[in-house]
Amino acid sequence: MTYFIIHSGADWQEQVEPLINEWSQRFDGARFIVLNGNRKDWIGDATAKIRQAEKIIYVVGKTSAQSENIEKEISIAIREHKTFYVYKLDASYAVNASLGHYLDNKTATPGEAEGEIIFGKGRRFVTIVDKTSIGGMIESDVKDAMKYLHAKHFSDRATLMEQYKIFVQSSEDLVKRKQSVNSFYVTLNSVLVGAIVSILCAVNDLPVLFGIIKVSFLISVFTAIIGFVICFSWLSLLNSYADLNSSKMKIISSLERDLAVNLYETEWEVITQKVGKRKYRSFSKKEKTVAILFGVLYALIMVFGLVLAFA
Repeated sequence: MTYFIIHSGADWQEQVEPLINEWSQRFDGARFIVLNGNRKDWIGDATAKIRQAEKIIYVVGKTSAQSENIEKEISIAIREHKTFYVYKLDASYAVNASLGHYLDNKTATPGEAEGEIIFGKGRRFVTIVDKTSIGGMIESDVKDAMKYLHAKHFSDRATLMEQYKIFVQSSEDLVKRKQSVNSFYVTLNSVLVGAIVSILCAVNDLPVLFGIIKVSFLISVFTAIIGFVICFSWLSLLNSYADLNSSKMKIISSLERDLAVNLYETEWEVITQKVGKRKYRSFSKKEKTVAILFGVLYALIMVFGLVLAFA
């Protein structure tokens, strides 16, 4: 389980760093990441690490609510639909405006855990924690991440390595299946777009219904609607593949904690450093962008068909 720690620089040495050291020693399987203070492009660093983290721990200090940088980090985490644990170093300390907006939201509802508040239709939530409850939350998270892995086999290194290889291979096979799905939908959409364009080019050769509606327009609208349905189906499959692959990566990361090195987490760290100021976009987001662009193209074709039909 990976946590991104939002904190004020003024609280780092005396408060935040000792907390991270304590939690790291107490909870095997929990990993805590923070900003690299030496990087000029701290926003890019924050965005990459927030995306990498599964949950956010916001350590609220005396001056945290006045920090524009913390405000920006919270906004990024909210945009990425992250779960928050808000840990106040003192009960009197206020939280930042962007997070306080959701805490004060009248549409928010209590969650299952004490201090938990659900907002954004349940997609994002925040839990107010103290020194005692934060430990229970982290312990529960680590157990949830490992509950399907049977520890009795961890001492058998050969068996563990073999299972690790099989699971990594299944992840690679999933990527191949997703690529096949993308190829199928790209081909299908290309053929459909070509058919619609051919119909629109024949606008003057097709009959007119009731003296006002050209058949070419009806056909273009019908095929465009089919295109929208295809794009929606494509996006749904991409979301399913992304969720499944994310789950596989979490399990692989959990297994790597009992191996010699954590290759996948290290790979992400290297990518984060190489990206630098550029915004890293995952393959899944790029694939979804292609599907959305096809949907936009169908909308434009429908408008163009309308113009030709009634011109």
